[in-house]
Amino acid sequence: MSGDLLSNEFDLINSILDLGIPESAMATGGLYFHMDGREVPDVFQAAFEYPDRALTLLYSGTLASGVPRGTLIMGRDATLELGRILSVWVDKQSIKYKSRIEAGIIDPSAPFVNYQKDLNSVDAVSSATSKYYADRGLAHTYREGKVVNTTQLHLAEWLLCIGNGRLTSCNIERGFEEAITAHMATRSYQEGRKVRWDPEKETIF
Repeated sequence: MSGDLLSNEFDLINSILDLGIPESAMATGGLYFHMDGREVPDVFQAAFEYPDRALTLLYSGTLASGVPRGTLIMGRDATLELGRILSVWVDKQSIKYKSRIEAGIIDPSAPFVNYQKDLNSVDAVSSATSKYYADRGLAHTYREGKVVNTTQLHLAEWLLCIGNGRLTSCNIERGFEEAITAHMATRSYQEGRKVRWDPEKETIF
């Protein structure tokens, strides 16, 4: 799961927050559901520490449930929920929004921003993969108020970079960061300990 599902989720967060490789990783889990001869865990959790950014990234995955779960980016003043619905929840103890909460302008018990896309936009020829992306709000985006297919944007950027010699948004450096992060989780799980990253030697220890 670390080299497959976790890497996809980390790519999303890394693209938004530019996290890079964590200082340390600790993972746990086990083979609890699919007793079919496989050797990899079907339940997997990992914690990645970024002390220089004052944050911890948590991943929790299970192959024993088909219930979709969104991604939460939890900040001091608000939380962004990405999934079938995009929501922003203001924290009731927010310093930034304190005056507006006290004035009754913002209600922390209700989403400050709430957007639900048309779930019927996935057509009959869509694969399970495209539905996976649609459930995470990745099937399309908006440019100047118009719906734009994200695959077209991806291909357009790729062709543009080929033409002018620039790096794509998700380039070899991003791939390296994400591969190492996933590998740190795998090593931690296999060795039953917290592992760390040495940026100078580029080694996991």
